[in-house]
Amino acid sequence: MFLENDLENILKASYHISNMNVKQSNECFKHELLQTISQHLGYHHMLFWEIANNELTAPVLFNIESHTINDYLQRYKNFDPLHPQNINTQHSIQLMNRNEVMCLQKQTHYKEVFLKENRYEDEMAMYLRIDNKLVAVIGFLRKTGEKLFNEKDILKLVYLKRNIENMYSLHHYSQPSILFEMTEREKEVLSFVLKGLKNIDIAQQLFVSENTIKKHLQNLYRKFQVTNRTQLLAKCLKYIDHV
Repeated sequence: MFLENDLENILKASYHISNMNVKQSNECFKHELLQTISQHLGYHHMLFWEIANNELTAPVLFNIESHTINDYLQRYKNFDPLHPQNINTQHSIQLMNRNEVMCLQKQTHYKEVFLKENRYEDEMAMYLRIDNKLVAVIGFLRKTGEKLFNEKDILKLVYLKRNIENMYSLHHYSQPSILFEMTEREKEVLSFVLKGLKNIDIAQQLFVSENTIKKHLQNLYRKFQVTNRTQLLAKCLKYIDHV
């Protein structure tokens, strides 16, 4: 099924992934991983989600518009055939058209409304585990008119999956311990604080109330053992590469 060129590209991707810097920042690690997959396997529209309590969080995008993902989170995630809540996780790599759990009506709504509005035609997902726990998913999208995902795509990713999981696990455990004490939402709030956004601006970015942001900040103050935003920023300088 594979051509010689396919095998060569898979080996190049595997070599690059094995030599990634696991101590780089979380976002940089994910961007490099997606860039490597794109460069060697030719997938041009991807995103990396973390999974917490069976929900998708902290997306890192590769050639996907942020407004598309905001729309997805606000209106369409429950219709996504490949959302962790809507799949049989027995298979670590799944094609959208192979979902046998979600009803056909929901799948059709997702494809005909969300995907078509954003000029996408197909999607595929690779689910990542650490210590047998589902922790992340890499989503792949194909634009309208492009070839649909098939068994060959699955096999390509099968060859890389264990390597990706091993490196992501090493990266995960190389992060400062304080990051494990933060929720995904607190990490998002902290990243916006580091960028200098005000509470009201952060609230608009995350589609929550300003009071909710204040509560997250109070939790961050407690965890970092500070009492205000200035102290939080100062203390975060030692962690800034990991947020």
